[in-house]
Amino acid sequence: MQLYDQNHIRAFYNKYADLETARWDKSIIEQVKLYVHQHYLQQYLEKNDTILELGAGTGIFTELLATYTSDLTVTDLSPVQLKLNQEKAQTEKYAHQIKDWQLTDICDLSAFSDDSFDKVICYGGPLSYVFDQKIKALHEIKRVLKPNGIAFLGVMNLWGTAHEYLTKIILPVAVEDNEKVMQTGNLHPSAFTTSDHHCHLFTAKELKDDIQSVGFQLLTISASNCLSALRAEVLEDLKKDTEKWKYFLDLELRACQSPGMIESGTHLIAIVQKK
Repeated sequence: MQLYDQNHIRAFYNKYADLETARWDKSIIEQVKLYVHQHYLQQYLEKNDTILELGAGTGIFTELLATYTSDLTVTDLSPVQLKLNQEKAQTEKYAHQIKDWQLTDICDLSAFSDDSFDKVICYGGPLSYVFDQKIKALHEIKRVLKPNGIAFLGVMNLWGTAHEYLTKIILPVAVEDNEKVMQTGNLHPSAFTTSDHHCHLFTAKELKDDIQSVGFQLLTISASNCLSALRAEVLEDLKKDTEKWKYFLDLELRACQSPGMIESGTHLIAIVQKK
């Protein structure tokens, strides 16, 4: 049985709508996660790159990408998300930087030729929704990248999610049901889920193995958050001191890359190159 259900994911995000924007701004912890994701974009993107954004959602990363290029193609599986993305670009006056918006499944990039893009952005967890089709999606990303092109991958993390949501996971859910998720990484009816949010939670080893299996070179792997986890009140106070806040963000970036802390965040970030 194929676990990836395109129609279910599309329907979920059609209903989710503008909550996709709100989730990145609902707490200071989410803002730190956004900072970490954006850090790698700023580190590797170059002016006038040809860029493909996959699973772009409402445009939380699209606006930054548009500052680098006027050759940006924005895609999503959900027509509602794509429409909101376009509306945001028009309202914020960067729509002229976007070449096209397309409804696209990350497992089928046949609309794009081989070796078409300098950079492919797959942030926000799109690979976590395709379950058993993840290798197919990675091959497609590699195919459309130019030689030496770079892809930015963001996936949901098993241990970091357990860390951040421990009481919500352990207390209301039976041990045997928890263990189905821990063994498979799947929040899915085939394992266990109490919600419509079906997704796969990766371990760092799994993500590294998948990257290697399609022939990508791993440039960087990082947690999405580390020191900031579960510390919203402390962070709010810390942010009042500009110098200390700047220093904290630097510490967060370093901690997220530390081998012992890579799985401390709710997401894993991997920067990979086509060789």
